Amino acid sequence: MTEAEKILTSSTAPEVVVPNLTPEEEAVLKTMMEAGLFYGMSRSKTNPKIKEYLSTTKSGIEIINLIETLKSLKAASQILKDKVRAGGVPLIVGTTPAVKPAVKALALKFGYPSVTERWLGGTLTNFKTISSRVQYLKKLRVDKESGRLDKYTKKERVNIDREMEKLERLFSGIDNMDKLPTVAVIFDLKNHETAAQEAKKSKVTSIAISNTNCDPDLVDYPIICNDRNIQSINFIASYFEAAITEGKREALADAAKAEVKAELKTEVKKEDDKS
Repeated sequence: MTEAEKILTSSTAPEVVVPNLTPEEEAVLKTMMEAGLFYGMSRSKTNPKIKEYLSTTKSGIEIINLIETLKSLKAASQILKDKVRAGGVPLIVGTTPAVKPAVKALALKFGYPSVTERWLGGTLTNFKTISSRVQYLKKLRVDKESGRLDKYTKKERVNIDREMEKLERLFSGIDNMDKLPTVAVIFDLKNHETAAQEAKKSKVTSIAISNTNCDPDLVDYPIICNDRNIQSINFIASYFEAAITEGKREALADAAKAEVKAELKTEVKKEDDKS
């Protein structure tokens, strides 16, 4: 058994005994414990700015304070919900094996743009150029589907197909991103510090899952937890999914209220005109 497994399965795991927790919060913390969210990286890799998010160190491994993680997760989820409620579109980012399935599933469920292969420099800071390349890819798709490429020689079509394959790898996840996202949700901050920096430069709100070796100041809403465990990632993703679902529900309710208000205003005006 590895040192990591010992920490996750033995009595060295931290006990969360905190007053003033609701039964719901206690249940959530228990689930977080079982999913291994508390497991950080080795102490030698710890970013000094992470100290406030830590509970203790066991066998050289940082143990994350799950109370702080839960606070951060709730704050980030609230922001995500508010952005969606206001009609915003998140960009979901994550390329490591542990996070890629969750990123793809979340993006697919809601039809949001995503990056799951590699971050292309300038995706946010040079959006105009990126957008033009995406439009070019879309044109090639249409031309191929309609048979317009048949006029080219076999060699030319092979070259076009290769170009399309390359463009698909680069842009297929963001081909529905017609404008800058309102929030970037980054599932693996250490691997996507450039994405976080671009979000900050572009004034795009950023949320990120970060382990203990990252700089939390790179993003607006860091969530410090184990980012290498699929159970941990799935737990966070489920929170994001719930936030997005609620944001969409509230947006529909807002639209319905606005419609009723507009109808009432019209009726009042008609009555005033009659009188």
